[in-house]
Amino acid sequence: MRRPNLFVTCLLILNLSGCSVLMVASRESKRGDINVIQVGVQRSVVIATLGEPDSYYTPEGGGYDDRYKLDPDAHHWAVKLLTGIFYLAGDFFTFCLTEILFTPLEIAAKDRLVIYHLTYEADGKLSAIEKIKP
Repeated sequence: MRRPNLFVTCLLILNLSGCSVLMVASRESKRGDINVIQVGVQRSVVIATLGEPDSYYTPEGGGYDDRYKLDPDAHHWAVKLLTGIFYLAGDFFTFCLTEILFTPLEIAAKDRLVIYHLTYEADGKLSAIEKIKP
């Protein structure tokens, strides 16, 4: 029976690792303070804080109907970058053994997206908020 080559085994382990680094890189970035979403707030203030809505339309009676797909617990891009560097360093110095810990941590911290359905009056003030969890 032939023993597997040590180099091939190490290469295989390195290729299988990195899941946590990729998971943290693909996390949703923070778009702004979602506390701005309150009845009576002007649409321009919401757009200035959260950016353009993911989808919108104008109803026949006037006003706007916006939808945002947001993660209320999203992190700033700098936090994502530093976490990815930390995970990569852990993989490098422990020969990817830290993936046993980091991958379940990233699965537990995965994005919990919420769709915010915002309805505005003709004067541009927010009149209704609906949170939809997909």
